[in-house]
Amino acid sequence: MLDELIIEETPEVGHPVLILGFEGWANGGNVAVGMIDYLTKKLGATRFAKINPNNFYRFDDARPIVRIEDGQLNEVLLPEAAFYAAHQSETDVDLILFKASEPHLRWLSFTELILSLCKQLGVDLIISLGGLQDNVVHTDAMISGFASSQQLLERLKQAQVIPTVYKGPGAIHSLILHQAKEMGIEGISLWGHCPFYLQGTHLRLLSRMANILAELAGFPIDTDELEKGWVQLARQIQHFIDDNPELQKAIKDIMKSKTASELSRPERKDEKVIYLDDFFKPKG
Repeated sequence: MLDELIIEETPEVGHPVLILGFEGWANGGNVAVGMIDYLTKKLGATRFAKINPNNFYRFDDARPIVRIEDGQLNEVLLPEAAFYAAHQSETDVDLILFKASEPHLRWLSFTELILSLCKQLGVDLIISLGGLQDNVVHTDAMISGFASSQQLLERLKQAQVIPTVYKGPGAIHSLILHQAKEMGIEGISLWGHCPFYLQGTHLRLLSRMANILAELAGFPIDTDELEKGWVQLARQIQHFIDDNPELQKAIKDIMKSKTASELSRPERKDEKVIYLDDFFKPKG
């Protein structure tokens, strides 16, 4: 186990809160990983530990990324599972950020590694992040969630987070929070609901998620750049919608039928999809 969890430097953290984000099945709208990347950069977090990927990932599925230049192999990047520490000078709460691809194998062992580090650092609250495609429109910023205690659930409701009602296949988030509760560590899971017709990072959801995280974990955050980025992006999305009658009809149907409790959308044939990354590509 010691070889699987590699601690490069033990950070000095006070009242740390662990925030988790996984690539893969539960990263719709890039909400989970995008949020971890945003917080890491915004708060100046530094990496201090990682999980050895060898026993948890199938490299024939999550293939390493290689960099070859002028006929020379310069780099091989394996799937990463890394911990970052962000010290907060304005509050007594520090953050531990964890970003990883969802493992293919040995979920229980992977969870044990995370929770052993939590115990070592004194983490008493874990917040997992996820994103899913749903029957919502791009102007919504719907976030649902669940918690390990009634007290935390009340805090979610105060933050306008919709309580989750769901039975079906789960992500590793639920296992981590379930095992954490057995160890006396409280847990929250937040899920951003992304329109099925958008592919890419949903900046408005990121902004709302960041503010909810700040409220729940107790740290300050300024999301002005996310809001400004969303205003520009939303304008371009609307122009695209205005030129697509089929997409207009699909959005009108969503507006008529959606309810706050919906966690999945009906299958649609020949869906129109807007790729948000296209708006950031250089013109030429």
